[in-house]
Order: sequence, then structure tokens, then C-alpha cells
Amino acid sequence: MVQFTPAFLDLVLERSDLVRLIDARVPLKKKGKDYWACCPFHQEKTPSFSVSADKQIYYCFGCHAHGNAIGFLMEYERLSFPEAVILLAEDAGLALPEEQGKGAAVDTLKPLHQELERAVALYRQALRDNAEARDYLQTRGVLAATSERFELGFAPAAAQFLTRNLGKNSEDRRLLAAAGLVSTRDDGTVYDRFRGRVIFPIRDGRGRLVGLGGRSMDGREPKYLNSPETPIYHKSRVLYGLHQAREGIRRTGKALLVEGYLDVITLHQAGIDNAVAASGTALGNEQLELLFRAAPEIVLCFDGDSAGEQAAWRAVNLAPEHLRQGRLLRVLFLPQGEDPDSLVRGAGAAAFHALLATACPALDVYLEGLQKRHNLMVEDEKAVFLHHARALLQRLADPILKELYEQRVATLCGLRMPRHARPPLHQEAPRLRQRGQPSLLDRALLLLLHYPQAPAWQQVEAALLPFLFTADPAAKNFAQALDILRDTTHLDTHGLLSRIADPDQAAAWYRLAMTPLESTGTSVDEELRQREISDCVARINRRSRAERALFIGRAADQAGLAALSDSEIAELLRHRWRDDENRS
Repeated sequence: MVQFTPAFLDLVLERSDLVRLIDARVPLKKKGKDYWACCPFHQEKTPSFSVSADKQIYYCFGCHAHGNAIGFLMEYERLSFPEAVILLAEDAGLALPEEQGKGAAVDTLKPLHQELERAVALYRQALRDNAEARDYLQTRGVLAATSERFELGFAPAAAQFLTRNLGKNSEDRRLLAAAGLVSTRDDGTVYDRFRGRVIFPIRDGRGRLVGLGGRSMDGREPKYLNSPETPIYHKSRVLYGLHQAREGIRRTGKALLVEGYLDVITLHQAGIDNAVAASGTALGNEQLELLFRAAPEIVLCFDGDSAGEQAAWRAVNLAPEHLRQGRLLRVLFLPQGEDPDSLVRGAGAAAFHALLATACPALDVYLEGLQKRHNLMVEDEKAVFLHHARALLQRLADPILKELYEQRVATLCGLRMPRHARPPLHQEAPRLRQRGQPSLLDRALLLLLHYPQAPAWQQVEAALLPFLFTADPAAKNFAQALDILRDTTHLDTHGLLSRIADPDQAAAWYRLAMTPLESTGTSVDEELRQREISDCVARINRRSRAERALFIGRAADQAGLAALSDSEIAELLRHRWRDDENRS
């Protein structure tokens, strides 16, 4: 199981800039001390997603999403906890632990990336030395500069080209096999996986070399051959050309998905530099989400033949869960017999741009395909059509889009839409104070979450706090926060919040940490704030002592209780409170 020490996690968070991290994915606007945006995790028109540069945390006052840099990457990028930590650590230039879970795994993965780099260097040199391979690329219209940009290479036909050059010892040969570069026959002989092919290096979105694609030059099958699944290459999570297309996607706000590696290269060469391709597999959910993380609008480009129609049908069936507010998914069918490579080389980039303007919404393509499969003039087929259409629309993440297409389906079938009240699409941010002032302990918790390092918190008589549990339910929250601070000293706000185990409690505490201390938005002098905290602590101690005296007085007639110390009685109260919590 992957594990990181708390000290390492604290260091990763300390070196991470949450505002920069989020702003690169969700544009933020500064308002006061904090940054705001429409929440990326639910649909809203008024920004309620707040990011604190000081505390390095975020909180949405609409849907209550909350967390730090690790949590944001996990939720937004759909990463596992170890993946998010590793990404942040690498961005911060931190060395990963060498003897802990993922640290050891990462150390074994880095040599695989390096082995692929060495192999690609050999293949690129082989391309420079092989006139036949260069002529093939020239006949496909690939310029030398484009070949260099995409690091194209050539794998000679020799069965042990890589083994002879890179497999000098048993460890080198193990790396060649682990990277998917060589295979082993039943008789134990080793041979290169790629032979007599043009090589297309495949990098992930972060620019790391993870696999290879190879294309035959003489038409022999398979036309394309890809690296097998390896510890660093997962076809369903990789898009060919995404590394080179990042800037084009950012500039245009669109990503164009095509079917082949040469399609990507030809389009980039023609100035259409936002094109990518699925890597040796049909488009999947992870790749579609990867595209939407890169751009709000996606155009899926398919050949205008039956295979293209089938591929489009599979792709649009994936769409509903990904179509949140602000996302557009289009489908473009090319003329019969054309692909992007042949179209651009034959008619030019302008013709391709003109076709892009005709791309249809993905849900329109789905409904049109469904209509072709069912005769809406026949009632039983119309029922089947309705069943499939409604099942797909039920999966839509965008409620407005869902309503629009439900009306479309009803119109197609000659049905009348039922009238119903539309639920509110946006919930106003809950306010900290509905009426009156917060209790002493509510205010104390608020101050503690904003100023966890204030020295006065160490003066709270924590052993007496359980006497307040029945008098003020907020005491248990305050006591838990103090327990965390006592276990680990010098915690800042996000370090304190990261140690809360209960998700509901975490959401409430994140909300408090992002709530201004003053309703007017005015700032208070630091010295006055520390005096307020000290006064708050003194009042809590006085109230705790008073409640303790009252409790002892009421319970003095219970056998044995009067003989117990304050700490023993406090522990009994803690157990009683925990039992009550468990029963509830």
C-alpha cells in the first residue's frame, strides 16, 4: 500500500502554490484577500468557489467542495492520492521517498522512461541513416522540421537492433522488456517488438515518454503497432500529440480528436495545432475527460465511412456524464474516402477549417443515429426509441441540456412535455450568522482555524472542556481542534484541516476557515486579534471551571464520583459523548 509520512505531505503542501495550480485549470479573479471562480464541481452562474492564498485551501459555498492542493488534483484531475502527491512533489522539485510505497515504485518507473528515451534516440538516428524511411515520410508530406518536432524515427528490420545497442547486461535487457521494447519467443530468444517501421514516440500530457507507435511502410498488417500495456503506458489514459498540442488547445479553447498519428502530424504541420489522437485504442472515458480538462470544447473527427459512423456512435454514448455546464462536444464526419491527412494534403487547411464549422453537437448525432435504427411512424419502434433516448438523457450531467433534449425527443415523438417546476440550479452560499452572534466556542473555533499558531491556545484547560459538552455542543469541535494542535505543534490552517478524518466535519471546518472573521470585511490589527484570542481563552477557562463545579455539585450523591479527579471525570464525559455519537 502506498504511504507517505505526514512530514513529507506537509512539505509537499508547503511547496505548492494552490492559487497557481487552480488558476491554470479554472481562471480565478481576486476579490479582497481571496480568489473566486464559478465552481468546477457543480453548475452555477454566480461564483461561490473561494481559494485562499494565505491558507492554501479552497471551499465552495454552494456545493461544499473543499480541500488543499492534493484534494483539488484528486477531484479535478481524477487522480489517486499517490498520483496527486507525486505530481505536486515533482512540480515542486522534491525528491520522492526512496523506501516508502510509491517512492520505491517511482524509482523503478524512472528507468523505464529513460530506457524509452535511449531507444527513441537510436530510432531517430536510424531514420537519418535510412533513405527509404525518409522517402516514405516525404511521400506522406511530412517535412523535416515536423519530423524533428514529433521526434519521428525508424526501427530497422533487424530482430535485435535494440538488444545489440542497449541490452549490454541482464539489467539492461530487463528494462527493454519492462518498457515494452522487446518480446520473448517460446524458445526464449528475444526480438525487437518494432521492426521495419516508422516510429512515433508517445508522450503523456506532462511530456514524459511512455510508449511508441510503429507504422509499416509497405502496407503489411498490422498497419499500426503500439507498445503493450506497461507500468508507464496505459492506452486508455494517453492521447497522442497532447504534449505538442497544449499551446494550440489553450489558444483556441478547442481540442480536435482525430483517428491516426499521421492525421495529427499533418494537421499540426498545416497550422491546426490543437489536434490529438487516441493512442492505439478506441476513445474511452478517461481520454474524453482528459480532453475536457484541456479545453471546454471538443471536436471528434471521424472518417465518413461505416467504420467512422460506428466509432462516432461509441464515442457519443460516452458523452452524457462529461457534458457539464460550459462543455461542448461536437462530431465531424469527413467526406467519404477522406481522412484529415488526405484532406489537408489534397485541399488545404482552409478546406478543413470550413468543414470544422459544420461539426454537429454529439447528442444530435446520437438522436439521428437512433432515428435511423427505429421507425418513429410505428408505435412499438417509437417506444424503443424513447426508451434508449431517455436512458441516455437521464445520464446527462447538465440539467439545462437535459431539459432541452427531453423537449427535442418529445417533439420527435409527438408527445407533450409535462409542466413541472424547475428546481433551483444554484444554491446561495449559506451564511455563518443567520441572526445574533455566534457562541463563545463557535467564535473560538473560527479564530483557531484562522490563527492555529497563536500561543494562547496552549493555555486552554483542555481537561475541563468535557464539562462543557452538555452545556455547549460546540465544545466537542473546539476540543478536537485542540487535540490536533497538541499532537502536532506549529500547524498552519491547511495542515490542521488536512488531519480531520470525518468528511462532514471537514466540510464544516473548511467553510469556517474560508469565512471572514468580520462580517463587514474590515481588517483588524494583528495585536488586537491576539488580544481577542487571549480573552477568548480566558473566558473558556472560566466557563469550564464553572460548569465543572456545577456538574460535581449535581452528581455528588452518586457513589464514587466525588472521589474521582477532574481528569477522570472528564474522561468519563468524553466516553459518554462518544457513546451518544455512536448511537445517533
